[in-house]
Amino acid sequence: MTEMPSMIEAIKASEIPEVTLLPQLVKIENLVSRTCEYFFKKSTLANSPFKGFLLEGPPGTGKTEIIKQVSRKLDRRIGNVFWLFVDGASIAAPRWGDAEKALKDIFHQAGKLREKHKNAKVIIHFDDIECLMIARGVDIAKEWHYSINAILFHELDRLDPTCEILCATTNRPELVDEALQDRLYRIEVPPLPLDQLRIIIHEILASSNTVSPELEETILNKLKSTSNPTIRDARQLTVIECIKNGAWAV
Repeated sequence: MTEMPSMIEAIKASEIPEVTLLPQLVKIENLVSRTCEYFFKKSTLANSPFKGFLLEGPPGTGKTEIIKQVSRKLDRRIGNVFWLFVDGASIAAPRWGDAEKALKDIFHQAGKLREKHKNAKVIIHFDDIECLMIARGVDIAKEWHYSINAILFHELDRLDPTCEILCATTNRPELVDEALQDRLYRIEVPPLPLDQLRIIIHEILASSNTVSPELEETILNKLKSTSNPTIRDARQLTVIECIKNGAWAV
């Protein structure tokens, strides 16, 4: 793993653990990966208006995992792909100048990866982008946010999608600056239907040798009473019910 501050993590995409995405997420993953592969392999439009994707949806719907699996698939198909993860909340430092410097360093780091690894491609992944790119006019926006916005817009406009593509996630799209939304292709990642959340429950039970249709139905019924249940809800409820019902007791 490349030496970096904890807010930034860069790894060879082949090191990302493979995860089988649920059907609804596979469709999105295919769209993103095919577009990225086109620009990385075939496009010569260094100044293309396309700069990347913005995945929007509630917490726990699989947005981050989609981008990780896209990076992994791209490395498998074309090789030499790096996943550069950026924690938006960590970058948004309250001291004037800190966040601006960190933001510039991210794009500098992407360039260094490409210099060090010949013909490398980089997926720059901004998680919780709304922490950085707060829309102008929103009550919680501060002057230093405008400075951050200006830097990211500048770097994004310079971005060459034949080498680097930016992918961002947010669960608060209404807080994301409109100028950023205009620069990225927006994709909604909605909550998953119950039949797909059932797959998660079944996989957890099967992997722990706890095959119990009754327990599976109990968990599913609790999900039904949850408003817009997510992958996170399915996992958490499965853990709770397995422990509470003694399914994981010796």
